[in-house]
Amino acid sequence: MKDESYLDKPLLEDGDTSNLVPIQRSKTEKLWGILSQSPAASWLPFPSGLGYDAASLQHKSTKEKSTMTQATGSPAERSRVLILVLVLATFLLALLSVFFNLFIWPLGRQPSLSVAVPQNLSDAALLEAREREPRVGAMRDCLDKAVQDFSAEPSVVKDDARMTLQCNGTRQEFLSGNGGTRIEVVWIDGEVSYNVDEASAEVHVARLSRRPLPLSLTSVNQLLRDLASWGGLEELQGCLNRTSQKFREEPTAVQDNAKLVVSCGSHQVTFVSGEGQNEISVYRGNVYEEIQYQVKATGWAWFEKFWKDLWG
Repeated sequence: MKDESYLDKPLLEDGDTSNLVPIQRSKTEKLWGILSQSPAASWLPFPSGLGYDAASLQHKSTKEKSTMTQATGSPAERSRVLILVLVLATFLLALLSVFFNLFIWPLGRQPSLSVAVPQNLSDAALLEAREREPRVGAMRDCLDKAVQDFSAEPSVVKDDARMTLQCNGTRQEFLSGNGGTRIEVVWIDGEVSYNVDEASAEVHVARLSRRPLPLSLTSVNQLLRDLASWGGLEELQGCLNRTSQKFREEPTAVQDNAKLVVSCGSHQVTFVSGEGQNEISVYRGNVYEEIQYQVKATGWAWFEKFWKDLWG
């Protein structure tokens, strides 16, 4: 059993504490006095004579609430403070977000690599791509240039090329075959350039064959050096070497007004000077035959060549 000796202690009468007088109370009164001071006292019906009635407790609760209100402020003031705290917290979070995105996130972010699937490269595909673009714009200018120049390319280029268009921040790519020959169409300050990185000597000669080259001993020797640096096309190199040896012996009237066609194997190159009235043909039927060099001169060039050949 619990020790209840403290119940025998006399309760003090309210009043002057300098002259305390012990008051004898019964155990029931003492018990009610103790219970009234417990948290559950508001639920108990205390006798009115003991001074612990509901009115007394309600007065105490009202006094505590008044003290709390004075300490924390009115509900309106608390709402304003809460709103201010929320606004400041939102502002700080926004600043932290901006700082993170500008300085922290870029440091750890890995650049994303987007690989576009190349479109089919052909004259028709370039025309279709051009029609999809607005009539005015950098990409439309690039496609105009690509359509114009690619249409003149030899089949060895058209069938095995990769074309990249980079025009004012926009990129398109086209592919045929394995993409051996690289073509770049670039738009810079309103000017469009069409550049071809020739992949082999065959591509180089095929592109040269699209139009006549200027005829001179220098141009013939230059092509011969280019093919030697590329490697390959030995048969054509042999014909050009024979041309260089014989052409230097021609009179000026022939050199300045001639059309030279070098055709060896499956390759052909044409040179022209003046109006191309004098015809020079260099060819070889097969690898077992000698290289043929024939000149068909006209007018004064014929007499000049005749006398030169006659007198050596």
